[in-house]
Amino acid sequence: MQIRRAFRFELCPSGAQARLMSQFAGSCRYVYNRTLATEKSLYGKDKAHRFNYVECANRLVLWKKKHSFLKECHSQVLQKALKDLEKGYKNFFCQESEISKVQKEISARFIPIPAGV
Repeated sequence: MQIRRAFRFELCPSGAQARLMSQFAGSCRYVYNRTLATEKSLYGKDKAHRFNYVECANRLVLWKKKHSFLKECHSQVLQKALKDLEKGYKNFFCQESEISKVQKEISARFIPIPAGV
């Protein structure tokens, strides 16, 4: 018999760490919401348009050049926001769920923290 265990940890960050995590969450929300708005407008113009992660990742590179606050955030965190949106679109087009909605500040409580941060 295999026993599976899970561990739950509560973080107690310092002031600087809390600001950094808040910045990560805000950057994720920005990328998610901006990509969602872009994809909705593209889908509105052309109903045959489908979400393409590679195109969104290329747009992310351009946004990072344009907005300095995105440069301060790890790319893995922002890419995870795009992957989450991609999963939402795939579920929507498979009729498994509703269309993705804009993320609010409260909903971004869980963000991936890459190793080495």
